[in-house]
Amino acid sequence: MRVFLEGLNCANCAGKIEKLVGKMPNVREASLSLATGSLVIDEGEGFAQEETYDAIVKLVHSLEPHVVVSQNRKQSAAVEPCGCDGHGEGQYQEEESRLSGHSHAGSLGDMDKRQKFELISAIGLFLLGFVLQALVPANLEMVTVGVFLGAYLLAGYRVILLAFRNIGRGQIFDENFLMTIATFGALVLTEWPEAAGVMIFFGIGEYFQDRAVDNARRSIAETISFNAITANRVGPEGEVVIDAKAVKVGDVLVIKPGEKIPADGIIMQGLSHLDTSPLTGESYPRKVEKGDEILSGMINGNAVLKVLVTKDYENSTAMKIMHLIEEASDKKGKTEKFITRFSRYYTPIVVFSAVAMAIFPPLLIPGASWQTWFYQSLIFLVVSCPCALVLSIPISYFGGIGRASKEGVLIKGGNYLDVLYQADVFVFDKTGTLTQGQFKVLKTAPAAGFSEAELLAAAAAGEHYSNHPIGKAITAYAQQEVDETRLKNYAEIPGKGTRVEVDDQIILAGNRSLLRDHQIEVNGSDEEGTLVYLAIDGKLAGYLVLGDQVKENALSALQGLKRLGVKKTVMLSGDNASVANQVGKKLSLDEVMGDCLPQDKVAAFEKIKAENKDGKTIFVGDGMNDAPVLAMADAGIAMGALGSDAAIEAADIILMKDDPMDITKAVDIAKYTRRIMIQNIVLALGIKITVLTLTFFGMGEMYLAIFADVGAAILTILNTSRILRYRGFWQKNRY
Repeated sequence: MRVFLEGLNCANCAGKIEKLVGKMPNVREASLSLATGSLVIDEGEGFAQEETYDAIVKLVHSLEPHVVVSQNRKQSAAVEPCGCDGHGEGQYQEEESRLSGHSHAGSLGDMDKRQKFELISAIGLFLLGFVLQALVPANLEMVTVGVFLGAYLLAGYRVILLAFRNIGRGQIFDENFLMTIATFGALVLTEWPEAAGVMIFFGIGEYFQDRAVDNARRSIAETISFNAITANRVGPEGEVVIDAKAVKVGDVLVIKPGEKIPADGIIMQGLSHLDTSPLTGESYPRKVEKGDEILSGMINGNAVLKVLVTKDYENSTAMKIMHLIEEASDKKGKTEKFITRFSRYYTPIVVFSAVAMAIFPPLLIPGASWQTWFYQSLIFLVVSCPCALVLSIPISYFGGIGRASKEGVLIKGGNYLDVLYQADVFVFDKTGTLTQGQFKVLKTAPAAGFSEAELLAAAAAGEHYSNHPIGKAITAYAQQEVDETRLKNYAEIPGKGTRVEVDDQIILAGNRSLLRDHQIEVNGSDEEGTLVYLAIDGKLAGYLVLGDQVKENALSALQGLKRLGVKKTVMLSGDNASVANQVGKKLSLDEVMGDCLPQDKVAAFEKIKAENKDGKTIFVGDGMNDAPVLAMADAGIAMGALGSDAAIEAADIILMKDDPMDITKAVDIAKYTRRIMIQNIVLALGIKITVLTLTFFGMGEMYLAIFADVGAAILTILNTSRILRYRGFWQKNRY
């Protein structure tokens, strides 16, 4: 079950909602992504969806009255973030306005204006109070006090009301409670300007914090926005502009130059060049013409295209990627989980420390003032809110996922970003991963007693049904018509080759192992390349030599991984050991294993992973043929998965282009994201610890405490935004 919470910007409240929903009856686990406002519930036995949804609505509105809860989002949050504010504006929208039938957008707009007016008015009264304090005689001091109290109530009455309401529901340790207690304490101490100023600065700070959160979400949204808004549909009435979400299979669309393609389809008319960068990160123009398949999210270039839709909007490639990125934020990394747990203990500990600070020093230290230590304890309370920590980590993960997607790398969760930055062993498939997988026949070598024509005829028949790149290359080279009525009992032997009966003849096509299984002796060969042996009725008919080129960026990518700290690179190949070793030598791989059958790859990978028990091991393959090994890896990476549903389902990390350099990009982005997260933690904790230390030694001020709370949150969010602007080594020409 998935529920959307639009307008949720409070990190602390998000953690509470996640924890409390997880404790609901028949809920196994709940995961709330602050970056997208998506709450995912793992349903247990006896789960009642309607009852649970109603309970979630009630819970969310008890903590955050302004948040709109829904089970269906009109537009993905990753594409169009809600413009709500978590605290500074719209936070305390009364339930009456929510239930009165007013739209969310309209009522929120009214609340924005009203709360801005209230905050500006409070600032005006606050400044007036200082003027009166300087000019009004002492016997009229109550006028000044009244002005400060007016500023205090105008800026903080919503905070106070929500704090008491949450206390009634058992929700104590939040910023509303902390601010209320701290400012009540200041009033008790007759610190009128400070009580008003703290509430005003809190409102201002929260306003900028919420703006920073929304801007971060919006920046991420722009970075990963693939979908079109409208489409030009051709019908009986002619060409009509419709909402892209209304596009259906079978519709005929006209796509004009510069427009995003709204749905996957086949070109019926036209020739153009497409900009694939929204999906792949690479703006190199791709030529398309009649009969070619095009994918949603790409941008049409220089000509009008008429397209027959094969997938509707929701099932299109662009929307699948959008949903994948949004769902990625539900899979939390270890750092995010740790910070969430840490914050649950951190706030109560600091609150109880504040109580101890108010009581024990005056009792134990001779001459200590109750008033002084009570004031210091109030500062402790304000500092204790963990929002800066809790907020910045999920935004960092989502920023890293968004930055990677801009480069055509789809990472299915923050947990896989963690794996990428920790990975020290990479294991690669060869064909189609490090090599182009586009084989060409370089040589034919008929055996004694067989002609080249007989050899090619046998090869064409043996590989006729094969979808393997080698089989396709052989049939293309042979250029022979094959009468399928003559073919019987065709079989593919995994990792070895094919067997087929042609009339009364049995033809084998494959590697040396296949022929030896049929007691056919094959002598060794010094040929450079991939050898495919042919046998007819138990006799060796000869062999074909095929070549496969190493990918252009393969060596640079592997060198980049080494410079990023990867300790070992390994290649497992089903090709013969000689060819595998040649490729391994060209690419300076640490270890190469050839002649690997599927079960051999599994056994080899198990051994490699066992030897690397203290680190993370990643496998890179095509996402389909290597499914068992991909499943065993700490993270599986699928190469060249653009438009491939199978690869998108199989792997944890998906490379939309067929470029090994994208692996190195992903690792670099993961490591940079990790650095930003560590900086955020150090920044937030450093500021708080500094203020707490100053407070303990009597040098703290309430205004400084406000900065330690709200200011730290804003700084960490601004720091996080650097991820989206990160210029990695691939843009710095370092390799």
